[in-house]
Amino acid sequence: MRRVLICAVSLACAAAFLTILIAVAVWPGEAKLTAPLFCSAPATEPVVVSDTFHDSEGTSTNYTLYCVSDRGVLTDEGYALPVLALFVVHLLVLTVLFLLAALIGRLGQRTERSDGQFERLQDS
Repeated sequence: MRRVLICAVSLACAAAFLTILIAVAVWPGEAKLTAPLFCSAPATEPVVVSDTFHDSEGTSTNYTLYCVSDRGVLTDEGYALPVLALFVVHLLVLTVLFLLAALIGRLGQRTERSDGQFERLQDS
């Protein structure tokens, strides 16, 4: 049970790191992939907007997912829920990859019992 808990926490941390790295640092537009979950008719076109602010503490950038219609109707979907949805997807992908690697590892370690018995008979 302890191994399962450690694996789950490790996968969750890896998914969080991957989500922050991709969705904030590398490709903020990844949030557009969550548009089917958050954008509803008539505003179905996803747009990720970055707002950069300069103040006495430095520069900060906020990202927001907007859904836009053909006529320019705009809905603000924020960025927290799309990033949370991306975290869940990243967690699922990493879990599937981990389980596949574990399964392949188990199949590679599998030994034939008949080989071991045959060697014992030859040695006698």
